[in-house]
Amino acid sequence: MEPYEVEVLMRMFDRGLIGNSYKPIEKVRVRIDWDHVCRLYRVKPAFAKVARHLIQKGYLSDHGKSGAVLSLTALGVAFVRAKLIEKPADSDRRIA
Repeated sequence: MEPYEVEVLMRMFDRGLIGNSYKPIEKVRVRIDWDHVCRLYRVKPAFAKVARHLIQKGYLSDHGKSGAVLSLTALGVAFVRAKLIEKPADSDRRIA
């Protein structure tokens, strides 16, 4: 998994975009500050493409709306929790 994808999952977890609290894709993009992630990791792909990739992996769910809404799945939450346990809170995490 790419570092910017991990950052997307971490930011979604931090913002509470979990399970049935799904939001339109553009609101998710703004809430996780995708433009900042692009600058940090020098990423060119559009957020929709990254989101589709994470949906295919099972970390995000579009709730049957063809990518119009997003939220973290149980697998996504488990992944983020494992990452948080792996790295202590005082690590070099790049959340703005």
